[in-house]
Amino acid sequence: MKFERTPIARPPVWLIEGAAEIGLDFTSLTHETTNELVMHSMKRHGDPRIHGAAAIVEADFKRIPAIIQAPDMAIIGATRKNARFNAYAKKVDGATFLYFEEVLQSRNNNVLRGKTLYKINKPLTLDEFIKKVTMNDKTDISKAKVIAAGGNPGG
Repeated sequence: MKFERTPIARPPVWLIEGAAEIGLDFTSLTHETTNELVMHSMKRHGDPRIHGAAAIVEADFKRIPAIIQAPDMAIIGATRKNARFNAYAKKVDGATFLYFEEVLQSRNNNVLRGKTLYKINKPLTLDEFIKKVTMNDKTDISKAKVIAAGGNPGG
């Protein structure tokens, strides 16, 4: 299988400003999804026998630009296993979508690359969102920027 990238957009102003507050420069980056994101998300989160109504379907990937542009909550610059990533949560039609993207800044990559998308069938509090992102303390958010619901990212 050939690796395929799909550019989405430049980071919105709220994300560039939030990243700058913690010493990260996202001004030259682009959001992108890949066929690996789709395959991973469908394999891990797309089986209706396991996930019921919260199973990811192909149409859900079209929601990613809106999730990034105006999430209800976001965590910018979390780290896990020496990798930096951003996490977003957005409630849509009774489900909460969680989207994670890796921050890649190198000679070969200057992107915010999607890693996984999944949904749950309820709204999340900020504490529940943090628990999902930190995977019960496997991920460090001590230096990350946390934007809570009502913090109005992108709005």
